[in-house]
Parts: sequence; structure tokens; C-alpha cells
Amino acid sequence: MTVSRDLFKQTMGSFPTGVTVTTAYTADGQVVGMTASAFSSVSLDPLLVLMCPAKDAECYKGLTEAAYFSIHLLAGEQGPLAWRFAKSDTDKIQGLSLGVGPNGSPKIQGCLAYLECRHHAIYDGGDHGILVGEVTHIEHPDKDRVPLVYCKSTLGPLPSLNS
Repeated sequence: MTVSRDLFKQTMGSFPTGVTVTTAYTADGQVVGMTASAFSSVSLDPLLVLMCPAKDAECYKGLTEAAYFSIHLLAGEQGPLAWRFAKSDTDKIQGLSLGVGPNGSPKIQGCLAYLECRHHAIYDGGDHGILVGEVTHIEHPDKDRVPLVYCKSTLGPLPSLNS
């Protein structure tokens, strides 16, 4: 049986995931970034995570060539931020409050959590790259906020688990 690309996308889109924004500075100092739900922990020793940018994404080169990059875990109310970084050909950082992490990667203020990562490896993943980073810094300022989740082409806050 042959599986169609559309059926694959529909099926994978039915699996709820957290939502992240990954950012980096390019060699010429520009901030690049993208929204991604393809994010996962990989290893505890060393501390490794991965995210999977599309090879045709305008930010692919900047993200995969940066010495350090940032992964921002988005909170339930940050849907507009996720949609902003999901678009191409826009100034994604206009009006954002940006800081800088300890190793110089961009830091979007107000996210659920912030991970700064040193580039560890990039692997071929078909039409995506598999970018692996070693986590060098974490900030998780408000553990009571709910995360933003993505499922069936919809973004929304995870319902409270304390019910």
C-alpha cells in the first residue's frame, strides 16, 4: 500500500504537540526564526534536543549554521507569536521585546521557557534537516502557565490538568 503525502500530513497533524519558536543570529547579525512543533529531547548525557527545520525555509541556513540557537517553548496565550514566526517574508521581530542569552542567541521575552543551545549536529531528514543542539542554558520562569499546543491545524492552550 502506498501512503499519500496528504494522508500522512493529516494523520501526523492529529497528534497534539507543543509549539516552539526557534531563533538564531545569522553571520551578519540578523535574527532568523521559525515556528516548529517538530521538537524533542534526545539525551540527558549530554543534554541534547532536536528540532526539524524545512530545508526550503528562508531561515534554514541561518539556523543550521549558527554556533548557538534558541528554542522558546510557547505559552497558551502566545498563538499570535506562533503564527508570526510561521509566515515567510515578514519581519518577525518587529515590535518584539528581544533579549540575548548568555551565549549570545536571541531571547524572546515572555515565553513559557527558553533554552539556549550550542550547535551539536545537523542530519539529513529528507526535505527537513534534523538540527541537534546541546542545551547550555534554561529559563523556566513561570511553571504555572499552560503550554500552547497544536493539533489539526489549530493552536490553543492546553486545558488545565488540575481539573
